[in-house]
Amino acid sequence: MIAIEGLSKSFETARRSSHTALADISLNVAAGEFVSILGPSGCGKSTLLYIVGGFVPPTEGTVAVNGKPVTGPGPDRGPVFQEFALFPWKTVLGNVMYGLLERGMARSKAEERARALIGLVHLKGYEHFYPKELSGGMKQRVAIARTLAYGPSILLMDEPFGALDAHTRTGLQNELLDIWERDRKTVLFVTHSVEEAVFLSDRVVVLTRSPGRIKQTVAIGLSRPRRRAQLLVDRRYQTLVVDIERLMDAPEEAP
Repeated sequence: MIAIEGLSKSFETARRSSHTALADISLNVAAGEFVSILGPSGCGKSTLLYIVGGFVPPTEGTVAVNGKPVTGPGPDRGPVFQEFALFPWKTVLGNVMYGLLERGMARSKAEERARALIGLVHLKGYEHFYPKELSGGMKQRVAIARTLAYGPSILLMDEPFGALDAHTRTGLQNELLDIWERDRKTVLFVTHSVEEAVFLSDRVVVLTRSPGRIKQTVAIGLSRPRRRAQLLVDRRYQTLVVDIERLMDAPEEAP
């Protein structure tokens, strides 16, 4: 589904020097696979996601989705970012309907689909609320529903739960897995949390410090569907979390 080959990205800084964010990244993501990207701050995790999304061009290397080179954003890739980016002047229903109406869907069909997705993310009854009237977790539910509305085959999620309190975060992780189990979309998920990555993913890709290189890819191998209460007392889950924490803290070899 996603093929990344020899990807590198450099930026020109304000002082006109070159900064390399990513170096020689090669990664394949299968259709329906949930892959998380872990690494220290500034290692290029978000940059990698933006390149796959077509928002930022690579300096070297290639990215292809379903065998077609990525040359810009497309409806096959749906971004969900930490900043909710909702239209403050539109209601929950209006935000979720927006992309559908822009693509020319009849208003009645757009509203029907939007209402179904609002129900899916447990916001039924809030259709006519504005973003300022919602909590952070509710705003992120709206953002997820809005992205799901136009049916992307790939979700690109950049720390979508990073700004939320722990209780809300775990609740949304559970909801995301429920949605993923139902639709089996391909997910590329950026996070700082090892526990979140292990709980959600089929594989976890650990990046080095800047410039980000793949340090190691870890297959999770835990059975699905996953239930947090069961995993917390599962020795395999505990071992994976500890091993990946140690991997992230281990000294890096020179490239």
